[in-house]
Order: sequence, then C-alpha cells, then structure tokens
Amino acid sequence: MTAKNLIVIAGAGGHAKVVADIITRTGRFKLSGATDRRPDAAPCGLKMLGTDSVLPALLSSGTAHAAVGLGASRDTRPRGALFSRLKALGFQLPPLIHPGATVAESAELGEGCQVMASAVVNPGVKAAANCVINTGAVVEHDCVLEEGSFICPGAVLGGEVFVGAGAFIGLGAVVLPRVRIGSGAVIGAGAVVLKDVPAGKTAVGIPAAIREVS
Repeated sequence: MTAKNLIVIAGAGGHAKVVADIITRTGRFKLSGATDRRPDAAPCGLKMLGTDSVLPALLSSGTAHAAVGLGASRDTRPRGALFSRLKALGFQLPPLIHPGATVAESAELGEGCQVMASAVVNPGVKAAANCVINTGAVVEHDCVLEEGSFICPGAVLGGEVFVGAGAFIGLGAVVLPRVRIGSGAVIGAGAVVLKDVPAGKTAVGIPAAIREVS
C-alpha cells in the first residue's frame, strides 16, 4: 500500500474508534493514527500522533487522506469546523462505509460521510459532505441530508425526509415521511417527529414538541 493510501483520524475519542474500525475492515486505507486538539487526549486504543498541530506535517509527508473522529452530542459545530479545517489544509476526505452497512447503488454520499455498521441507506438518498449515519440507523428512500447532519444510532427517517445542515437526530428518534428538520435543529432521543421542526429548535417527546433551551 502506497503512502497515498495513508489516512489520519483527526479527533480522538469513542467515535474515532468506530471510524478506525471501518478503515481497518474495508482495507482501502492504512491508518497512520490519530490526532486531537487536546495534548492529553485519551488514545482509545489508537496510535496518537500528537495534537492537531502536526496535521500539516503529516500531509506533507504523504498522509493524503483524513477522517473526522469527533462525534456529536447535540452540537455538530465542532465536527463541522474540524472538517472545514482538514479541507482547507488539503486533505482528501473519502466517504467511509462499514462493510456491514447497506447502501443503495443510487444513494449519493458526499465527501467525509460516515456510514456505520448495520445502517441502511435506501435508494435516492442524497447525503452531503460530512454527514454521519450511525450504527443501525435507517434512512429511507429519497431523504436529503444537508452538510454535517448527524443521525444517531437506531434513528429512523421515513421516506423523503429533509434534514438541514448541522441538524442532530438523537438516539432512536423516528421522523415521519416528508417531514423537514431545519438547519441546526436538535431532535431528542426517542422522539417521534410528526411535523416540521424549524431551524435551530429542539424537539423532544412523543409526539415531539418544541422545547425552548436556555
């Protein structure tokens, strides 16, 4: 495997472990290791290469690819900022698909998308750059996921759902067909969303209702 196939994970932690597993199982890339903004970051079993300050040197030495190792807990902005920084440095961010996921041939995945084990991405889905479709999530036909949206484990999106940029769909949430989730909106764990959620709002419960967050 040539140096051009080397990949680094930026951002150490639990999500990075899952990303590393995908990289290892697919065999497309050789994992150099991980970096993190914190000098004392827990390695989580990964080879730590230093802080994020070493990323330009890694790129110069032949590690051409990178993957975002940050997960998201409601706020997807740090993940988005890291993706943008890796792009600006000149890294290539390939989509990463676990071999145990099911992705339809007609689905479109943007750069840096991550599809975890047992996820299902059905025909006509369009996922923009830096989206995460996490373990066991189902994204039904013709859904549109804008850049940086994060679908948590076990969430289910019915057909033709629209998820705005940077929106967060919590663990086990269900979004009914043709519902629109606005940019930066947060859907709580286990929520059942029957109607549109405006940008920047948080919706929780069954049926989901808007909750004001101070």
